[in-house]
Amino acid sequence: MVDVLVTVVLTTVEVVALVLAFFAIGLKQWAANKGGGGVTLSLKRAVCAVAVVSFALPLACAYGLLLLQLSIAATAQCLLVVAIPFLRPVLIGVNRLREGVTRRWHGRRRH
Repeated sequence: MVDVLVTVVLTTVEVVALVLAFFAIGLKQWAANKGGGGVTLSLKRAVCAVAVVSFALPLACAYGLLLLQLSIAATAQCLLVVAIPFLRPVLIGVNRLREGVTRRWHGRRRH
């Protein structure tokens, strides 16, 4: 029971932290560019840092959980590491959709 509880809590915290990190990065980009296109060097560095942390943290947690003999939680952390690369295309697609909506909205305001 403890193993499943640790799995749910730890995975939820990590996913929420990852989503908030990408939200903060997107908000920072929007504030810097006022919704316009363009990727700055600091934004690229922030995205790379989030990617490295989102890969290394679950692996470190999985190792620690294995040492504590919480195999279900360790397996969930390993699955999280496998799932994170699939999140990137989703985030890119959402960003392109947002940029398209922004362009259309600004185009309508000009007419």
